[in-house]
Amino acid sequence: MVVAQIAYSHLTDSAKAACDALVAVPLTYTNTGTTNFITAACWADDFKTQLGTGVWHYIDIPFSLDGTPTNGVAQDSYDVVRAINLCMQQLGSSTTSQSNQAVYLRYLLHFVGDIHQPLHASTAVFAGSTGGDAGGNGFAITGYGGELHALWDQGGGFVAANLSRPLSSGSKTTLSNKVTQIETTYPYTTNSGTFPDPMSWALEGWNLAQTVAYVGINQGDAPSSTYTNAAQQTAESRLALGGHRLADLLNTLFAVYPTTLQVNAVTGSNVSFSWNAIPGRTYHVQRRQSLADDWGDIAVMTPKSGLATYSEAIGTTTRFYRVTQ
Repeated sequence: MVVAQIAYSHLTDSAKAACDALVAVPLTYTNTGTTNFITAACWADDFKTQLGTGVWHYIDIPFSLDGTPTNGVAQDSYDVVRAINLCMQQLGSSTTSQSNQAVYLRYLLHFVGDIHQPLHASTAVFAGSTGGDAGGNGFAITGYGGELHALWDQGGGFVAANLSRPLSSGSKTTLSNKVTQIETTYPYTTNSGTFPDPMSWALEGWNLAQTVAYVGINQGDAPSSTYTNAAQQTAESRLALGGHRLADLLNTLFAVYPTTLQVNAVTGSNVSFSWNAIPGRTYHVQRRQSLADDWGDIAVMTPKSGLATYSEAIGTTTRFYRVTQ
C-alpha cells in the first residue's frame, strides 16, 4: 500500500482515470478490503492460494553464504519477473478484455512492490539449506515472526504498523505519514516513456540481500538495533523506488500519446514515413488502396527508440496508410 500510494500521487490524469476505472471493475475474486487503488495492491496476496499464483510473487536468485554450491536450488515454474512482464504485455494490448486488464493491474500493483523487497529476489544457500532458504523464510531469527523474510516484509520495522483494510482514518494517517517521510527523503523525478526490464530490479534486490540483509545477523539471533536501522534505511529507499517506478510504468502504459505520421522524402524507389513512438510499445502499420477498403496490417513493429520508420517500394496504385498503437 505504501508503494501504491506513492505511485498514485504521481500518476498523470489519463493514467489515474484508467487505473480508477479498472479498479472499479467487478471481479470473480473480490473482497471489501481492496476496493480502491491503494488497497487493491494487497489483492494478489489475498487470493494467491485460490488462484495458485503464490510462486508469482518472488524470484529465487541464489547466492552462497558459506561457499556451499548453489546448484541445488530448484528452478521455479514461474517468478515475479515473468509475472511483471506478463502484466505489462496484457495491459498494453488492445486485445485484452477489460476484466482481464482489471486483474493484471491489481497484480502489477502488488508485484512491483514485491520485487523491490530484497528477499523476494534472492535465496541464500548454506550448509544447512543447500536448496536455498526461500528468501529468508527458512532463516530463523528471534522476533519478527521468527524468520528473516518477515522482518524484511516489515522493512525492519519501518512499515510494521498494522494497517486495517478497508483503511480506517487512523490507518490512512499512518500510511500518509510514511509516504510523506519517504517522499521527503527521496523526491520523485519523472522517468516515463519506456518499458523497464524487471530483471534489473530483481538483481538490485539480490545484491542488497548479500550486502545488507544477511550481513550482521546469524540464525537464531535477535536483530540488533544496528541491523534493523540498516534494514529500515534500505526499505525506505526501496519503497521510494518501487512507488516511483510503478508511477512511471503506469504513466507509460496508459499514456495518451498522439501518433503523428511524417512523410519522408522519396529515396530511390522507396516511400517511407516516420512517427513518434514509445519504445517497447507495439505498433501496427496498416494499408488500403481506397477509402472503401478495409484496413489490413502490413507490418507489426516494436520500436527500440522514440522514432519509428516504415518503408516500402513505391507502387503503381494509390495507397492509404495509418499506424495504430
